[in-house]
Amino acid sequence: MNFIKVNHRLIKSKRNTIIVFYFSVSMMLLITSYSGYHSATNFMKKGKITIGDILVETEFPFKGTVKLVTYLMVFSLISWFTSIKIYEDSIKNLKVRIKTLIQIISIIAATITIYELVYNFIVWNSLITSNLFNNIFDPNNEKINYPIPEIPWNLYFATQMLLAAVIITIHSYYVMTKSKKQ
Repeated sequence: MNFIKVNHRLIKSKRNTIIVFYFSVSMMLLITSYSGYHSATNFMKKGKITIGDILVETEFPFKGTVKLVTYLMVFSLISWFTSIKIYEDSIKNLKVRIKTLIQIISIIAATITIYELVYNFIVWNSLITSNLFNNIFDPNNEKINYPIPEIPWNLYFATQMLLAAVIITIHSYYVMTKSKKQ
């Protein structure tokens, strides 16, 4: 009888995890669709685009609250963690060489994303400091013309997305390491 209760709880827990996963992915798609639409509209009107500006400029549910880029980062992390939970049995059954390959890819990706995150923070800090000498403080609108000079990136957006990428890649390595030990 206890086994049936435990099994029912596991099924209910997995179902709830799947619901959270789909909700989170839906929110990510909604946010990126909104951003894509408004970015395309701005491009048609002005002839230029800054990656991430719409997500940084838009606050929800009303002005002065959380920016869409923050929601996107949070939902990215929730989607990642719930997908790992949903597929934990499949991950345990992967061959060791596949887990090792994923670990190697995760370490490479973590190294790149950590470097880019630190780089963006340094550039962002430099731009903020430089602007302070001119009595300008607007950190949300700092941009970097890299990697394509004609298409700058909003640094607020870039650092939040890279932070999510760092967390995901490090967690990926951790999950594979933990799975290999079991």
